[in-house]
Amino acid sequence: MSLKEMLTRYANRSQTPVGIRTLIDTGTGKLLGKGQGNWKETAEMLRQLNGGEKSRLPAEIGEEERRKLARVQIASFLRRELPVRFAHRARELSHAPYDLGSMPAIQEVKNWYEQSFEEVMSFDEARLAGAIDAEDEAFKDMLSSIYLRHQDTLVMIAKGLHEFQQSERGRALLQERNKDLSDVREIHEYFDRFFLSRIAIRILIGHFLELYEEQAPDFVGLVCLKTSAAQVARAAAEDARYMCERQYGEAPDVEFLGRVDLTFPYIPSHLYYVLFELLKNSMRAVAERRVDDEDMPPVRVVIADGEENEDVVIRISDLGGGIPRSISQKVFSYLFTTAHDAFPEHLEDLHDFGRENPMAGLGYGLGV
Repeated sequence: MSLKEMLTRYANRSQTPVGIRTLIDTGTGKLLGKGQGNWKETAEMLRQLNGGEKSRLPAEIGEEERRKLARVQIASFLRRELPVRFAHRARELSHAPYDLGSMPAIQEVKNWYEQSFEEVMSFDEARLAGAIDAEDEAFKDMLSSIYLRHQDTLVMIAKGLHEFQQSERGRALLQERNKDLSDVREIHEYFDRFFLSRIAIRILIGHFLELYEEQAPDFVGLVCLKTSAAQVARAAAEDARYMCERQYGEAPDVEFLGRVDLTFPYIPSHLYYVLFELLKNSMRAVAERRVDDEDMPPVRVVIADGEENEDVVIRISDLGGGIPRSISQKVFSYLFTTAHDAFPEHLEDLHDFGRENPMAGLGYGLGV
């Protein structure tokens, strides 16, 4: 069967939904013997760990054994699930609206997904259950390479969108619609779906890889059982201040108010990115609105929850002048930026979420 036929076959399969609770339960071994990694499979892995002796019950498994079994169970799931997700992403990029998929940068990202699909498919699933240590490590090393390959997808997509804006097709669409490309709803909705799916893949692989590392207190893989919104916001503010000071020479202070003691299960790195993008925008607005030598008004981060409310609300406010109503519907578009600088010329020097990236101008921050 050709690669194209294999991709089509797997792209027609459904993806398995995975939530934070599942990440926690699989990472701690609570799902051993359940689901696709059934008890028969788990019992065989236990037999190998015991040197061929009779399997013990899950409750009798030691902590180290449980961690190994959990990793093998997750690896077995990823061997089945990742080809489906990679195939979906490759097909999506092939059928991007307005011929976006023909842009060189988008083509490169598509090639990454196809290459990753082939690599995972070439790994014999039987090897995962057949050797606890050696093949477990081999699968981990392969996923580490894949994780690294896709790390700059956001920058490459931004480059592809820029290529589209400069192409004949992009200019023709602009002329046809007599409006900015950021108003094209189909493009925005398409990349919403694409990036949401990409995030899910990064979580699945990143969570698995983190289980090999020494776990910090209250962490299970990528998930922190006691994520502090205030602590994450302070880290995001520190990095945003660095970028603002580099750009404008100084930056506004940030005040943290409300439930700064609140903790909850979440993935801190994802919360960081959201807060980092919002704080960058707030600081830039305040810095550009500053007059002469007057002090910059602070940016405020308010963390709130309620006894009868399951949600945590984080509100960021500033005195940077606000967003004009005429562009308020565009700020989350992947083709829109309020930055005055031209699109960066040396994208090869940029990386996803890097502190050395320009403070604004790529056109994907808020959208993602």
